[in-house]
Amino acid sequence: MIRNRVINWQGRRSRIELSHDMLSAEYKLAKKDQEREAILKTIPGGLARVDARDCETVLWYGGKFLEMLGYTAGQFIHELHSKCSYVHPDDRERAASLMRSISKTGEYTVAEFKFVTRSGEVRNLTVTFCYVSGEDSWDGIPSIYSVGIDITEERMEEERQRRALEDAYQSLHVANLAKSNFLSSMSHDIRTPMNAIIGMTAIARANLHEPEKVNGCLGKINVSSMHLLRLINEVLDMSKIESGKIDLVLEDVSLPDVVDNIVSICRQMMVEKQQEFKVNIFNVRNEHVITDGDRLQQVFMNLLSNAIKYTPEGGKISLTINELKSELPTKGNYEFIFTDNGIGMPDEYMQHIFEPFARAKDESISKIQGTGLGLAITQNIVQMMNGTIEVQSRPGTGSIFTVSVPLELQLKEEQEHEELNGLPVLVVDDELAVCESAAMLLQELGMRGSWVLSGAEAVERVVEAHERCDDFYAVILDWKMPDMDGLETVRVIRKRVGAKVPIIIISAYDYSNIEKEFIDAGADAFISKPLFKSKMLHVLQLFCDTCKDTCDGEAVPELHKELAGKRVLLVEDNELNREIAVELLEMQGLQVESAENGKSAVELFVRSAPGYYDVVLMDIQMPVMDGYEATAAIRALPRQDAVRIPILALTANAFVTDVGKAKNAGMNDHITKPINLEVLFATLYKWLV
Repeated sequence: MIRNRVINWQGRRSRIELSHDMLSAEYKLAKKDQEREAILKTIPGGLARVDARDCETVLWYGGKFLEMLGYTAGQFIHELHSKCSYVHPDDRERAASLMRSISKTGEYTVAEFKFVTRSGEVRNLTVTFCYVSGEDSWDGIPSIYSVGIDITEERMEEERQRRALEDAYQSLHVANLAKSNFLSSMSHDIRTPMNAIIGMTAIARANLHEPEKVNGCLGKINVSSMHLLRLINEVLDMSKIESGKIDLVLEDVSLPDVVDNIVSICRQMMVEKQQEFKVNIFNVRNEHVITDGDRLQQVFMNLLSNAIKYTPEGGKISLTINELKSELPTKGNYEFIFTDNGIGMPDEYMQHIFEPFARAKDESISKIQGTGLGLAITQNIVQMMNGTIEVQSRPGTGSIFTVSVPLELQLKEEQEHEELNGLPVLVVDDELAVCESAAMLLQELGMRGSWVLSGAEAVERVVEAHERCDDFYAVILDWKMPDMDGLETVRVIRKRVGAKVPIIIISAYDYSNIEKEFIDAGADAFISKPLFKSKMLHVLQLFCDTCKDTCDGEAVPELHKELAGKRVLLVEDNELNREIAVELLEMQGLQVESAENGKSAVELFVRSAPGYYDVVLMDIQMPVMDGYEATAAIRALPRQDAVRIPILALTANAFVTDVGKAKNAGMNDHITKPINLEVLFATLYKWLV
């Protein structure tokens, strides 16, 4: 019995020891799992064991696997069924193929895939694959172990840097392209006024015996030269070219002057191509506005010169100016429409028309000079004016460019023209729009405007009015009309009613070729199209006795007369420039003494009596002593007149910074070379009268 009890106790002890060993083993395994999970959590990604037999089933996962995918353990089992369907559909077959491949080769592999989170977000994952065969696996299942790391942020940063580099490259490429094509890019704008200068010079040489025609040519040469000078100033101002910035300078602008200047520049080109050009004016009640006149003229220049270039010989070009209704009394809404019947543009090019250097790929224009900068610059200027530019075009039918801009009005009180009130004027033109517009302008001047569409009707109306002793105050007559043209109409009117009724001929801009013939026939005056109200008023006032008395003055303007006798100290190192300036000043009665550099000028001023000089015209860049130094030396002299005397910079340094530098040196004002007489004498008048 005792022996049996001993045996039973030993059996229980063995079972207790076995149970204790089993519990110890399980504790160690649990501890091992905890340590493994702790280690896995330190890995910046997730781990997964995929069944190599189907390359799809996830047998085990760890680390941040579920966190990266956005699933819980239950969602991963029930929604994805523990499959690799979280791999993006675009990459799913590639991932499976790669796993099948390494199952055969056993090679260590790294690849990149896109995966989809539970929220639908697509992210980037770099995955390291390692194959373990069934013989080496603890459970006998061949497996592919993978470590995946989310690299979405890194790829986004790389893409951002790539785009930044690409943008920088494109900017550099455009800048280099602009510089490498610099000379050719200016040919379009420079050749236009140069063409006018050369053409007008040839005309003047051929007509030296006709002073009036030569004078007209010189005027047009002057307008073109001023336009060319503005272009050169822009070319030299490299900061504007590099930054693409253009500053608007507001000033009083006359729309008739803008149109006249542009047409004077472009007329010769249109004549060479035998193109018909018309300017139509509708409802323009305010001709004088406040804007940047040079920029507005640049817009006109670009659009009109393009129309000329891309319109074949014998084509038609027109400019229409409308003043639309405005809700603000101080603003005017203007519409400038440029129309041609040229080659037009295809739809695909229309989408890029305002891009820099853009040109249509068409053999018909391959030989036409141009850089594609003109329209880009034009759009930029129009947008700076708070306006819009639109284009309509079809290949073979031509183009229409419409510029709409709000312009501030010059709110000046209109002078009364009582001498014209109620006077009848007859307008004769075969174009109805011209007649209606002219009649409206006459009514705004207080006159009685009527119109007819042919020379025969004009003769009939003039004769009828003469017979009832109610002659027209004037007849405004177009010179180009079908059946009976303007010249024949003038002759018939003079034959029927005599010379009592003034006849004003509506002509093209250059009427020199027809002037003598019409005057011989009995015409009294000429008015050029378009018919702005100010032009009509000026011509009609010529036939008022009161106006004639005031118009018969001397050739020297009153402004310049008041400068006569003033003494000028001219400081200029260039002998030819000095000679020209002296001649121009002395022609207006000023007394001029000159110095060839700043040092000589200071010495002359020191030797002079106080108040001897009335003004100093000071060049800037000179040898020995420049203009800034000379000005500072004069201002430092212990004399009252040295402080008060106006010192005006007369220089080719034409930029805003130069103006500021001159004033900081003690100069009162700034006159830019080459000398503009109107600006020169206006500035002298400002400081001396």
